[in-house]
Amino acid sequence: MYTQQQRQTVTAMGNWLGGMPWDIFSTITYRYDIKAKQNFRIMKDLERYLMTLDKPFNMFWVTEFTNYNYNTHNHLLLKGDIVGDINSHLKSQSLIGDHVKHLPYEKSASMYVSKFICDEKTNYGFVKK
Repeated sequence: MYTQQQRQTVTAMGNWLGGMPWDIFSTITYRYDIKAKQNFRIMKDLERYLMTLDKPFNMFWVTEFTNYNYNTHNHLLLKGDIVGDINSHLKSQSLIGDHVKHLPYEKSASMYVSKFICDEKTNYGFVKK
């Protein structure tokens, strides 16, 4: 799937993320088919919203394609008390229902979110406040 250089990049990214003190690994599955460009706008809007809050947090997010590259969902690594804010923001836009999972962080999640980092169509972002 990847060249040797890309494998090294994925591993380095996973190790870098794994060295940070995350609290939560989240999977956000949307209620509707969301294309990559729309997903990127949703996530940038979420970043802007979270930055307005008076809370410290870190968030790394990555888009993953599903259903033969037809639609997308996101994986997030979170530090801080923002899970409720994320859910509230996305629900206020009718984007999510009950298919959102927030689980305690495990180190393997860092490698999982890094697996598509070298894919040219994958969007990702990192926010620290």
